[in-house]
Amino acid sequence: MKQLIDCADQYIRQCRIRDFALLKICLCAVGIIIGLSIPEKKRKWPLAAAGFVFVISYVMLMAEFIKIYMDER
Repeated sequence: MKQLIDCADQYIRQCRIRDFALLKICLCAVGIIIGLSIPEKKRKWPLAAAGFVFVISYVMLMAEFIKIYMDER
């Protein structure tokens, strides 16, 4: 666990403003997914859009994190 936390610290040190923006977009999309209270008939498109944004931003963030993690090992 300590190694994972150290890696996360290193990731944050190397992050650029774009990475933090992606993180915020990712978290916003998760919030939309969790808090979506649109009637079921009208829920399909907002949920799909939020899911798409979450997946894309998450993949981009994790790709960078995994790269740093592999370099640390």
